[in-house]
Amino acid sequence: MNLSLTVKRNLLAAATTIAALVVLFAAPAWATYPGQNGRIAFVANLSGTFQLYTINPDGSDMLQLTNLPPTDFPLWLPDYSPDGRRIVFCHDMTGAVELYVINADGTGLTQLTNDGGENIFPRWSPDGTHIVFSQLFSAFGYHHLATMKADGSDRRQLTNWLWDDYQPEYTVDSNHIIFASNFGGLVSALWIMDTNGAHKRRLTAAPLEAGGADMSPDGKHMVFYSQQNTARPMSVWIANTDGTNLRRLTRPKDLVALDPVFSPDGTKIVFHGGSISTSNAVDLFTMNPDGSGVQRVATGLTLPGTCDHGNCLTPDWGAKP
Repeated sequence: MNLSLTVKRNLLAAATTIAALVVLFAAPAWATYPGQNGRIAFVANLSGTFQLYTINPDGSDMLQLTNLPPTDFPLWLPDYSPDGRRIVFCHDMTGAVELYVINADGTGLTQLTNDGGENIFPRWSPDGTHIVFSQLFSAFGYHHLATMKADGSDRRQLTNWLWDDYQPEYTVDSNHIIFASNFGGLVSALWIMDTNGAHKRRLTAAPLEAGGADMSPDGKHMVFYSQQNTARPMSVWIANTDGTNLRRLTRPKDLVALDPVFSPDGTKIVFHGGSISTSNAVDLFTMNPDGSGVQRVATGLTLPGTCDHGNCLTPDWGAKP
């Protein structure tokens, strides 16, 4: 089964324009759980096909974890388990977008879903026993949120309104899930709800067009990216988890910035992007939580023309096992 035209159009093209919710990608919304800083996982095309890699935060010892078939769906959206030992991601190797898990050393690849649908944005619960994700309900053409056990069993639907819901993420205390949605006809906003789907409420104002939130290890802050209802490139923002104390960390004149994720010790943020003046350049960066100290971790991670929408890497920072 091929990917639907909706998903191909939205998931790949929309990252260059905030005119669709799926621009809030890669990421995606995900939480970083406390621990010692381990390796950074990301997706790259270094030799003609997209594969999953990990790297040390200083840019050393890049390792290729997978050798999977070629795909036109590079948004694998990897997410480390809280203990740093496993990585969950999505892939269309069967013709449908299914969820998979692999050990952090590249062994033990296991398929978790097998429904022939579109299962994306997988994110671990803080205790590592469950995964929350977004799935396409083909009968209606909308993406809704669901959870399942870490072995793929016991799937439960959390949202069912006639709007798209993406980028779910557990809060560090396990009591809530933050997600992006175009509910009410908005381009996108961040929402929060109980882990059973109850008590939904919007966190960010509509003009911000926020998405891709990641919770800090102490649960006090969230980083995300936004285009601010303009044609300007994406920037990384930080706010308290209740949406207050909003601050922009990167400036469009410096970088196009996407998919920010905290380090496990909370002292750094990893993100991907590139210089506005460099066409289709996608690099991996780190910075301090106040936006200072931007450092390029790795460059040349995609072949020319293979990541035109600019959000292929979708990094995640794992804890040291």
